[in-house]
Amino acid sequence: MTILSRPPASKKPTTYRFLVAILSLVAVSNASAQESDPQHALTERVVVVRALERAPLRDAIEGDMAVEAGRARAVRAYPNPQIAYVREQTFGAFGTGEDYLTVAQTIDLGNRRGLHGEAGEARARAAEQDGEAWQLAIAAEVRLRFFDVVYYQARVVVLESWVGHVDQALSIVARREERGDAAPYDRRRLEREQAVARGALETERAALERASAQLLAMLGTATRDLRVAGDLLPEADPHPLSELNSAAAARPDLLAMELRIDAAALDLRAASRWWAPDLRLEAGWKGVDLGPQGRTDGFLLGASLSIPLWDRSSGASRIAEAQAQSARGRRALLESELHGELEGARAEAVRLRRAAEEFREQTTAASSDLVRIASAGYEGGELGLLELLDAYRGTADDSLAALDMELAARRASIDIDRLTGVGLP
Repeated sequence: MTILSRPPASKKPTTYRFLVAILSLVAVSNASAQESDPQHALTERVVVVRALERAPLRDAIEGDMAVEAGRARAVRAYPNPQIAYVREQTFGAFGTGEDYLTVAQTIDLGNRRGLHGEAGEARARAAEQDGEAWQLAIAAEVRLRFFDVVYYQARVVVLESWVGHVDQALSIVARREERGDAAPYDRRRLEREQAVARGALETERAALERASAQLLAMLGTATRDLRVAGDLLPEADPHPLSELNSAAAARPDLLAMELRIDAAALDLRAASRWWAPDLRLEAGWKGVDLGPQGRTDGFLLGASLSIPLWDRSSGASRIAEAQAQSARGRRALLESELHGELEGARAEAVRLRRAAEEFREQTTAASSDLVRIASAGYEGGELGLLELLDAYRGTADDSLAALDMELAARRASIDIDRLTGVGLP
């Protein structure tokens, strides 16, 4: 599932988003069909898509994005215009009445609201990148749980084969005992081996049930008849280190930090315009009631400027500078650690994969031959019981050891995807 070339989430074209949505719907449909059909097993891609398409996860990610988008809109908005009516009345022989109806609007001459709005939009895009980083972490965890199920399924098959071999040997001993060619000790010894094998098998079945439950918990489904299908050993070695480093440079969390640095810079620009006053424009109607002399009407105009004397946005400037400093520091720390971690993870993944592949090739044929030779030799009286049991145990141990190595190689491969920030379907 490693994909090293993908457009940044903040710049994905509409067509790309549409195709991703269609593929996700298809995958979810396939997953539903596979769950309803016991003959089909879920694949790695299907379980990842199902985990990422859960409604609560989608609501959480979209909600975080909507919060930041709403804040951006709120800080960008101009204050509403104000309508005021005032009546002034004097009494007596020369009393008069005056009416004022005005409309006032405040204008931001420094465009601070616009800059804060741009900063809010940058934080909204950062929230989108945070959502993608969260999805990548979930995808990696789901893949680990998926391959745990694949691993335990394979271990159950190996131990079932061991139990089957012991059962077959018991049948051979029973026939030899009837002919007087085998001692009761051989049968008792095999019955003990059978109990050990079946105990180990039940232990692995219990582990498989737990691993399946842990995977199902991330899929958000009540299905309990879970079957998965996948190759435990990675298909190929990881990409070259230069390509991995290039992919890691576009990690969503790094992009989110960069966007937050941009947002802090915009907030700092807005704070640096503390000297630009707000302009208040006012216009309206004035009516004067002169009593016996009649009434006269007119208009009024006004303009006022706020004087930036006490508040010079020093607090806002310090906040913006601190936010930028924090984001730059976090980004630098992450970038400095990534190269070393990737180099080590790639070396581990390559070595583990090749070792697992070589071990499987070397032991598969040899183990099969040992079981065949030992079974035929024991039935023919040429080999003893200990040789037969040693062949059975050795075959099971080799298979289980190969599975351990393959799981370690797969986990190392998933860790590389986590470090590079790829792995989404």
